[in-house]
Order: sequence, then structure tokens, then C-alpha cells
Amino acid sequence: PVSFLKIYNEAFGIIKQQGRHGANMAMMSIDHPDVLDFLRSKEVEGAIRNFNISIKLTDKFMKKLTESPDEQWYCTWKGEKVKPRRVLRHANGSVYGSEEIDITVGEIFDEIVHYAWTNGEPGVVFIDAVNRTNPLPALGEIESSNPCGEQFLHPYDNCNLGSINLAVFVKNGKVDYVRLHKATKVAVRLMDNVIDRFDFPVPQVTALARKNRRIGLGIMGFADMLYQMGIKYNSEEGLKTAEKVMGTVQKAAHEMSRELAKEKGVFPNWKKSIFAEKKVKMRNAALTTVAPTGSISMMFDTSSGVEPNFALAYIKQDKDGLQFPYFNRYFEAALKEHSFSQDEMDALKEEVIKTGTIAHLTHLPQELRDTFVVSMDMAGDDHVRMQAAFQKQVDNSISKTINFPNSATKEEVKESYILAWRTGCKSCTVYRDGSRVIQILNVGEADKITSTTEDPKKVKAR
Repeated sequence: PVSFLKIYNEAFGIIKQQGRHGANMAMMSIDHPDVLDFLRSKEVEGAIRNFNISIKLTDKFMKKLTESPDEQWYCTWKGEKVKPRRVLRHANGSVYGSEEIDITVGEIFDEIVHYAWTNGEPGVVFIDAVNRTNPLPALGEIESSNPCGEQFLHPYDNCNLGSINLAVFVKNGKVDYVRLHKATKVAVRLMDNVIDRFDFPVPQVTALARKNRRIGLGIMGFADMLYQMGIKYNSEEGLKTAEKVMGTVQKAAHEMSRELAKEKGVFPNWKKSIFAEKKVKMRNAALTTVAPTGSISMMFDTSSGVEPNFALAYIKQDKDGLQFPYFNRYFEAALKEHSFSQDEMDALKEEVIKTGTIAHLTHLPQELRDTFVVSMDMAGDDHVRMQAAFQKQVDNSISKTINFPNSATKEEVKESYILAWRTGCKSCTVYRDGSRVIQILNVGEADKITSTTEDPKKVKAR
């Protein structure tokens, strides 16, 4: 499979969408005999660059991992139990054979953890959790997702995404839930209308999109919402706020879909859905998801998706190597409220631009340091618990990255993956800062950042 994946990768390096290279997702089940070859396929930075890769982990595998990790792992091929195999390749990459190997459940999981720790891939998907909330089981099991992992879909279905900027719903330090409820309903109507307007190049995609009428309404600006409310992201209050905010969006979205069903009719595949069993008439097969919102968050100068802010000051670079510096406006406003002198402000800004955080600045008020936490101020389980809090109120899935500092251990990565499964997340992705030569988000001086246009192999060789 990896040989064919490389062919597809080359093809998508040529095919472009609105001037951008195609983004793709490749997944393989832990039950597949070639899973070891697959999970190692992006060991070299820059390999298979047009695909993200993930391993689908089953409940059976995860139970064995947590209860009997020293057992031999067996895959399944054509209904038979087989050992995982090592694919044998010549130096030029051509395959000349394979051999079955003895490997335990714990050892194969350690392989996944090792490569994720090394450069962020593969991610993991808890495929049984995905299918437990499949709204259209009559169309078969769901096998994969869109490129960022938030939208799990049947073959030929699509992801019609939109996001509400939570940062603009804070009024006098509190969330305006009435306005959020109303904005959600407007957004659902808008996105449902979009389904009738689009026309995809592949007719099967257009047809299934209109039969299922899925939308993926999500959020962005959550971290900036918490900044304005003085709430620490990785706190019980932060988790409760996440559940309440996303719960409001979820409730309003489903309410609007029921109203649209009365007004315009149910989605054509309604009789094949879980809603028919419940006798609930819906306009859309699914409504909520949380995408990464990278570019649109930049446009509206707000935090992305459900993520904590990467840093209080950072530089983002695009595919062409263009750099965009950011300094968090809510943090800047808070500094002015604390009546720092101009010299103190300048020194603080300089330090934040250099390090991205204020966690180490013990002379600052504790309240300020608690509120303005950033991604790498937190442990892995803080990230996972926040993802799980949102997942409780989301139909589909969530694109979220556990951003670890460079010093993070493989054991921390392992524990985060297991916690993600236990808390009901559908997927989990990790990234250890500095584990790749080329990064999109960076803290520090602009002239020391490796451009996205460079070849990572050549940079490493310098």
C-alpha cells in the first residue's frame, strides 16, 4: 500500500485546488498486515508531503494495550489471523519481499508513539468511537476522514464547513448565550442553503452531499474568549465553559435543522439514518464539527478552533515562505489595564516575542499568568481533556493538536493517546516543538526560521 500511496502523493503534488496543493488523508487499520510499513512511511521529513497519515486503532487493540500489552499482536487478512509483516525493499525503494514478525501489542504501539514523537505522524483514530456515532449506519461503516481529521465521512460524501468566532460573543466578561444561540441558527440556515448552490466536479460527491445534507458547523476563538473572561484554559472552569458553549451551539444547530425539516423537508437519506429510528425529522444528517480554522482564524485575528493560543507572540509562515507576525491583542489590552510603565511594557513585549509565554515571569500577577496560558504551558492531559469536553457536544469530530515542548518524553505522548481513548475522543494528534526542521508556527526571531520553501533534507545536512 505504501508504494501506491507514493504514486498518489506525486499526483496530488501536481493537482491544485485554488492555487493550493491538494490536502489528503491516508489511514490504515492496526489490523492490516502492512501497518508497520505504513506507520514508518513518513519517518523522513518531507516524504509523502501531500498526505497526513493516521493509524486506526480499535477498541479491541486498546483493551489489549491497557490489559495485556505483552501479547503477540495478530492482524486480519481475508478473514484469517496473520502476524504483521516487514516489507523488504531495495535501496531504490522497490519491494522484493516480506516476512512475518513477532511483535507484541505494546511494542507496535511504542512504534506509533516513537514516530509521532519524532515528527508528529502518524496520528491515531479510534475508529470504533467514530462508528458509534455514525448517523447513517445503513450506508456502511465509516473508514476515513477529511485531511485534518474532524469530518469522518462515507465514500463520496463531503465536508461543508463553517465556524462561529466565539471571541466576539463576550460581553462584560460573560458569554452572551442568547446571541450565540441566534447566530448558530442563522449559520445553520446559511450552510444548508450552500448545499443547494454547490456543484462538484465529481457527480457522485454532489449527489451524496444532497442526499445526506451534512454540514460541519464549528467554532474558533475559544482561547481568546477565555482570555476576555479571565478563565484559565486548563482549569475546571475552562472545561465547564467549553461544554456549555459547545452545548449551546449543538442544541441550537439541531433545533434549526428540525425547523428546516418542517419548512423544506428532511434530507433524502433520512429513512436510512438514526433519526428515522428515533422518529425525529431532520434537515441534515449531521451538523457540528470543529475544524482547525487556520487561515480564517488569521483573517479574523483570533485563536484557531478549540486550540489554546500557540503563543502570545509568534510568526506564522505560509506555503510560499511569507511570514506573518502576531501579538495577541487581548494580552496587549490586559497589559495596559495593569498600568505598567512604558519601559516595563517594552521589556515584557520583548520577552514575549522571544519566548511566546509569560508562565516563567514570576514578578507578574498570578491572575495574569493563569489567564494568558499558551499551548506549551500545559501538560498533554490538559489538551486531551479539553478535546474530550468539546467532543461531548459535537456530532462529528474535532481537529486538535497536542502541542508538546521539545523536552516532552515518549511516555507523555503514550499517556495522552491512551487518555484520549478513555475520555471518548475520536482521534488524537501530537506535535513536539522543534521535531521538524520546517514549522508553520514559530516563536523567536524571523531570520532564524527555516522557510517552508526549503528542502528539509538539505537544511538538516548543513
